[in-house]
Amino acid sequence: MAFELAIVVPTLNESENIACLVDRLEVALAGIHYEVIVVDDDSQDQTAAVVRRLALSRENLRVLQRIGRRGLSSACTEGILASSAPVVAVVIDADMQHDELVLPKMLYQLREQKLDLVVGSRNIAGGGMAEFAKGRVWLSHLGRLLSRICAAHQLSDPMSGFFMIRFEVFEKIAQRLSGVGFKILLDIVSSAGPHLRIGEVPYQFRNRTHGESKLGYMVGLEYLYLLFDKRWGRWQVRKNSAS
Repeated sequence: MAFELAIVVPTLNESENIACLVDRLEVALAGIHYEVIVVDDDSQDQTAAVVRRLALSRENLRVLQRIGRRGLSSACTEGILASSAPVVAVVIDADMQHDELVLPKMLYQLREQKLDLVVGSRNIAGGGMAEFAKGRVWLSHLGRLLSRICAAHQLSDPMSGFFMIRFEVFEKIAQRLSGVGFKILLDIVSSAGPHLRIGEVPYQFRNRTHGESKLGYMVGLEYLYLLFDKRWGRWQVRKNSAS
C-alpha cells in the first residue's frame, strides 16, 4: 500500500527527542498511511543510530544520514525528493515545537480546497508564538516585512517552518531553489511564482523540550542572502542571459 503522506524531519543532535516525536506522530496521524523520513546531518549524539533502532519495529520510519553536508533547507529538499508520497509535510522539528495534531487539518484543507501548499501560521486567529522573548517575536515580524521583497504571495507567516506541499509541485521547482539557510518556505514560494494555490491553518508554536536551539547570527545572514538571491540574483541571471 502506497504512502499518502510523508513527514520530513531534519535533525541535528536530537537523540533525546526523536522517539517521542515518532510516538506523537503515530497518535496524530491515526488512520492516515504515512511515512517518516528523518534527515540527519551526522549528529554527534547518535541521532541516526537511535532512528535505526526505532525503525526495526516501524516499517514507515527511515533515516537519511548526510555526511559532510549541513543545512536545514537542503536537508528538507533531500528528504522530500526521497519520498514517493503525493503530499509531504515539512519541517516537522524533532524538538516538538511544531504541533503534530495540526497535520490532519492541513492534509484535509489541501485536498478539499485543491491547494498546492498549506502553511501552519502563528499569525492568524488561533495561532501564537508560545512564551518566546519579545526579541524573538520582533525578529519574526521583521522577517515577515522583509519577505515582501521577493515573495509574490503575502503570507501571514512567511517565516513559518511548518507546512505541507504536493510532491509534484515541489518537484517542478526544486531546481530553482536556493537551498540556503532555515527558511525553505520563503524559498519555495518565491521560486514557484504567483500561481501557487496556498492555504493557511493556525498553530501554536511550542517551546523546545530537550537540547539547544540551532538559531544564531548565521541564520540571520543566511536569511538576508536568501532574500537577495530570490529578488536580485534571478534578475542578474536574466540580465546576463539577455546580453
